[in-house]
Amino acid sequence: MAESVIESAPRTCGVIGRSIELACTVLALLAGLMFCIEAVMSVVSVVGRAAFNLPVPGDYELVQMLSAMGIAMCLPYCQLKGGHVFVDFFTLWASPWLKRILDSMAALLMAFCAFVLAWRIWAGMIEMREYGETSMVISLPIWWGYVPVVPAFVLLGITALYTFTQELCRESKR
Repeated sequence: MAESVIESAPRTCGVIGRSIELACTVLALLAGLMFCIEAVMSVVSVVGRAAFNLPVPGDYELVQMLSAMGIAMCLPYCQLKGGHVFVDFFTLWASPWLKRILDSMAALLMAFCAFVLAWRIWAGMIEMREYGETSMVISLPIWWGYVPVVPAFVLLGITALYTFTQELCRESKR
């Protein structure tokens, strides 16, 4: 069954929780701003191409890079608010206790994956910077697109650890 994100989202508490929530919110708002810039640029490019035969050079490259950055920047907020898609087909029979245990283990697995991805994205970014890899049309350095992705995945890992501890604390209070 689908639950409302607002009802199921855990409340942040304490200085650490509020700091994580602020960082996640700021990152998500910046991502939203990037998506708006991307949309305006796409409209300008399409209108320029259709009306004046003058598109925005490298619009596909910029949309690709901005989309990847924006999606990564929204992941920590999604984790904090419990907004990730999950399939409960196999756990419909499970008790609330077991569901909380499974949710906490999923958060721990998310943290592990996020930290591994941050590490590997960092390594790839350094390598692309060393080799000077650029985009085809506008020669934009590819590594620039990785700059906000690494901290986004680190924040995702921290947020997942926080949601893991919140699940455990919620479990111990019941």
